Amino acid sequence: MTRTPSHRAWYAPIALLMAVAEVLLILFGLHVPFSNLLVWAPAVIGPGLAVAAFRSAAARTDGDLRTFWRRESIAMGGVLVASMSQTVDILTRPYTDMPPISGHTLLFYVIGTLLAIAGLLRLPGGGSSWRQVTTAVLDVTVVVVTGGIAASEYSGWFIERFGVSAAAWWLNIAMMAIAAAGVVVVVKIMSAQRSPVPRGALWWLAPIGLAGPLSTVFMTLLKPWPHLNGSAAVLPFVGLFGTLAAAAQCRHVARGQSRARQRLDLPAYRRGTAIPLVATGLTSVLVATLFIRTGHLSTTQVAGTTLLLLLVVSRQAIALAENGTLLDTVAHQAMHDDLTGLFSRRYFTAAVAEVTEPHAVVLLDLKEFRSINDQLGTTAGDALLTAFATRLLAVAGPHVVARLGGDEFGVLLPGADDFVSRLATANAEPLTAAGHDVLVEVSIGIAEGSTDLYRQAELALREAATGLDGGLVRYDASLEQRLTQRATIAADLRRALTAGEFYLLYQPIVELPGGRMLSVESLVRWRQPDGRVVSPADFIPVTEDTGLIVELGAWILDTACAQTAAWRRAYGPDALRSVAVNVSARQLLDPALPEVVAAALARHGVPAAQLTIEITETAVFTGGRALSTVHALSRLGVSIALDDFGTGHSSLGLLRTCPVDIIKVDKSFVDGLGGSPQQEAIAIALTGIADTMGLRTVAEGVETAEQARRLYELGYRQAQGFHFAHPMPPADINALLQQAQDRAAA
Repeated sequence: MTRTPSHRAWYAPIALLMAVAEVLLILFGLHVPFSNLLVWAPAVIGPGLAVAAFRSAAARTDGDLRTFWRRESIAMGGVLVASMSQTVDILTRPYTDMPPISGHTLLFYVIGTLLAIAGLLRLPGGGSSWRQVTTAVLDVTVVVVTGGIAASEYSGWFIERFGVSAAAWWLNIAMMAIAAAGVVVVVKIMSAQRSPVPRGALWWLAPIGLAGPLSTVFMTLLKPWPHLNGSAAVLPFVGLFGTLAAAAQCRHVARGQSRARQRLDLPAYRRGTAIPLVATGLTSVLVATLFIRTGHLSTTQVAGTTLLLLLVVSRQAIALAENGTLLDTVAHQAMHDDLTGLFSRRYFTAAVAEVTEPHAVVLLDLKEFRSINDQLGTTAGDALLTAFATRLLAVAGPHVVARLGGDEFGVLLPGADDFVSRLATANAEPLTAAGHDVLVEVSIGIAEGSTDLYRQAELALREAATGLDGGLVRYDASLEQRLTQRATIAADLRRALTAGEFYLLYQPIVELPGGRMLSVESLVRWRQPDGRVVSPADFIPVTEDTGLIVELGAWILDTACAQTAAWRRAYGPDALRSVAVNVSARQLLDPALPEVVAAALARHGVPAAQLTIEITETAVFTGGRALSTVHALSRLGVSIALDDFGTGHSSLGLLRTCPVDIIKVDKSFVDGLGGSPQQEAIAIALTGIADTMGLRTVAEGVETAEQARRLYELGYRQAQGFHFAHPMPPADINALLQQAQDRAAA
């Protein structure tokens, strides 16, 4: 666990005060000599504050970050000891020219510098390719050559001022080494691409690396004033930048981002370009200044400048090649899907737009993918998409295959028929996704021609997704008309709901063989202001597409419960066994549906047992959220009826997983009655299974007396169909209930 002691907010303000004080002391000291102790007090306090701030940052982090800040606090401790040692040197050793610096003081500076470099060089960043490694080497070489050119002039000045004694040489070499090492640190920070240390902290640390070179420069500038010192001039700023870096780290931790890897502000190309450009610019200024002042350049300076130019040209050539590779990578990523490796939507639409000869665009959407994803998890969902992509590539061959987003795919090829046939054969076999075998079904939209193919295929896919055309739709002109009609219906639906244009009819469910009404099924209808009745087959799919089915379904539930309550009051609680309400697949995906049902029952005082919720097999066969909603409805106490039973590929399996009370045998099996024994076999088997499992069975679509008689002989005791009654308004149901009540009274 990361410890989180309070960060000392006063570190940085005091460090800033020390830096400002040092600047003022130096400016004042150019005119009036004063005690050396005044100059060196901020120079010692500054690094001391940085040590404390680094330790505070280490205490607030963990892992690599804690190790980094601990290392830097030890390194800064070396600088602190060196500054204290140099202060003692200044105060105890007499001098009249350059301020003295002892060997052990210089050793402490070198140790602190090396420890700081070691910590910074361990920062993860940069890259590991040969280009990136070569670039890093060239950057350091460029800096070293630039420093060497400057050092050639500095060394001449140093020998001129201090002679060629061993002590002077060691001082010269040590100070140039510290300066070069500091510049290398700056190069490392500028070239780092990613680091666990927040970028704000890194950018405050970078100027510290320039302390060595700047102290050397100040040493020459301040020589006429012996009571001043180059090291003292920069050490308060070392403390200031150190405390600001630690403060940036602590703010990062406070925002909960201590473990996030941050990318530095400058893009890779600009960061890489800055180093050689700055080096070239500084060298140009230095060489020009020397030539103007002396009228000539030394062999070392000419050779160094030539080498520097060659290094910069090589560095920039590698940088351009690296950026070319990066651009290729970015272009590939833009044109390909990350998950499946297929082409992206951008590439696919561009390829379709370039078609000049007749081609086919096939758009595919995986049916029930959301439910599969919910049930098996996103890992299995991603694996399913990848497996299906592999299947598409195998079926499509050398043609363009793309993932367009989500579970939608596209194929561009000369003709669609052979592809669709081979895909259907392939989809007969399950796909393996994260250890699960999944049979996939697809909606397919096809457009053929040479213009406007993508839009046309999208329209065809949208129509195919409704399931009204078997899941495969080819674009033609009539599709535009149907879609226009559906768009018009969609625009009218909400107005119709608000205006009260929807109403319910009720179809009786009767007892065999006598035909006594036991229950009713509610059926929604839409009468427009001009009196025209819109077929449910036309508007129900539109309500599902637009999501209005949720609001319409709530109205149906409330209206049916209100009518049930009215019948209970008028004819007694046992006049009807139940009132059935159809619930769509889209409604079952709404987790609020059980609450809507419970509220409607409570509002109208209807017992839950008197409401039947009818669902279809296709709505729940994949399980997931829809099946969870059905279980929640069953726990309310309402009955669950499985409509159109027997037509799905998982009917019997659903009886084990879905809390079913009633199965409604599909009309297709009723139509086969009276034919061959094989045609009646399924109807016989279904009622036998229902009896064994304790379920009620209702035969749907009974249209003749012969069908009703034969159903009774096969064991069916409830039926529904035009032979008994068409859907009728509540007033007609009132009449039937009144007749039943009158017969009972007689």
